[in-house]
Amino acid sequence: MTRPVPAFGEEVRQSSDRQTVGLLRIFALYRLLISATLLLLFSQGGELTRLGQAAPETFSIAVQIYALTNLLILIAVNFLPRKLLASSRVSALIVGFDCLVISWLTYLSGGIDSGLAPLILVAVASGAILAASRVSIFLAALASLVLLYEESFLAFERNASFDGVFQAGVFGVLFFTVAIAIHSISRRLRESELVSLTQAAELADLERVNRRIIQRMRTGILVVGDDNAVRMGNQSAYSLLGMGGSASAEEDNDAQRPVVKQQLPASVIKHINEWRDNTNYRARPFQVTGETLEIRTNFSAVRAKEPDGDVIVFIEDTGEIQQQAQQLKLAALGRLSASIAHEIRNPLGAIAHAAQLLNESEHIDHGDTRLIDIINNHSKRMNNVIENILELSRRKAPNPTRLQLTTLLDDFVTQFCVAELEHAKITISMRPTDATVRMDRSQLLQVLTNLAQNGLRYSLAHTDKLELILQGGIDATTDRPYLNVLDHGPGVPEKDRATLFEPFFTTEHTGTGLGLYIAREMCEANQARLSYVAVPDAGACFRITFAHPDRITV
Repeated sequence: MTRPVPAFGEEVRQSSDRQTVGLLRIFALYRLLISATLLLLFSQGGELTRLGQAAPETFSIAVQIYALTNLLILIAVNFLPRKLLASSRVSALIVGFDCLVISWLTYLSGGIDSGLAPLILVAVASGAILAASRVSIFLAALASLVLLYEESFLAFERNASFDGVFQAGVFGVLFFTVAIAIHSISRRLRESELVSLTQAAELADLERVNRRIIQRMRTGILVVGDDNAVRMGNQSAYSLLGMGGSASAEEDNDAQRPVVKQQLPASVIKHINEWRDNTNYRARPFQVTGETLEIRTNFSAVRAKEPDGDVIVFIEDTGEIQQQAQQLKLAALGRLSASIAHEIRNPLGAIAHAAQLLNESEHIDHGDTRLIDIINNHSKRMNNVIENILELSRRKAPNPTRLQLTTLLDDFVTQFCVAELEHAKITISMRPTDATVRMDRSQLLQVLTNLAQNGLRYSLAHTDKLELILQGGIDATTDRPYLNVLDHGPGVPEKDRATLFEPFFTTEHTGTGLGLYIAREMCEANQARLSYVAVPDAGACFRITFAHPDRITV
């Protein structure tokens, strides 16, 4: 039966077609059972029934053909295209054929008194369910006319009374009544079901949209049961917690993440339990492990006022907050650097110039020359400090672009060895080789230059060799690209690691203490993280953990 379908509802139309074909299959099976029953009753003899009494041989052939036809129709319903079978025309042809055949069998059995006329009523009722309104009325009219014609023909043929014609008229009225009533009820049921199917399709679409939105959010979302096991979550949550797994393929085909009860890290469970005890609890930012990013968690009960049940855990990367704080720091440093340039640089220039003029005097002895050298050296050092601070204030906002890490490192090594240290040996190791990052190219090169200069200097002092290793890839636990800069120096003492990235901290008398600080600031401006990783029995290892190339906020 053809019905109007909502514009979005291809799924609704298919579901409706499946229902129509299912009803048609039931009707075809019913017809096969009826024809088999008639054939069985007729084969038992005519003493119990009046089947085929007017023309037994013809009736026998007609019933066999009817049964065979019904069997073929039942087979066709199971194998023909659903779209073809769902058409009202197909249903009308089958029901019309049924009305004509049963009317003929009624005639061969001696008329309406044979008891076969109610089978026509069932066929008309089936047509009212399967076919459209006008078609169902047409089928009722066809059945009425055929039955009236048959009874009229029998009355004239036998010169008998017209009682059968009256009964045929009563059946005709009954055909129309049943067709109208059943079609009206069927139409209402179908409309109600169509509304249900439409709502179900809308809910399914909405669920798919919500799932895709949640999977692509940078905020991690987990649903945790009362046993603190993960029921479901998005990719960002698994990455931020370092639990591994990837949902990218699942996002494309709308499949949900397999329901595998994964256990949360102990630190997260601790915060969840504290929140269950006190819903006003707010967890401070923390790291799950030394390899993961710093995160902040918030909690909400799935069912209001039931914190002991399922809980939604919202996990945020504090990188964005650090980026905002870094911008505020840059603004403050800009104002500070202007003051420093005005208050220190000019007097410092005057001191350096005076020392230069003093050095040109003919009456300076060797001891005074040494003092002048000290003044010049420290003036240059102070000038470098001012230049570094001014660089922070002048630095432009980052312009992150997608970069293939292997290609960038090859270019960096070539340019660095030409410009800085020609005899340096820098080894590149990337797994996979096609790893990509999103970061401002010039700022990343500046960070690498700073780390490479430091690493080569310590390697040379410790081993008399200018050697460095650049090792990178994709972290399987966080799904984020990373780059390690490893040297062959003595490493950073444990007591100095906490203050390693603070401004003006240095272990060298000639250093400014701003190199690593500026490098970290540049990384944080690009939502990356620069950290020190302790490597047993090796030199220093500085790791840049980049933001996910598809989830960075520009």
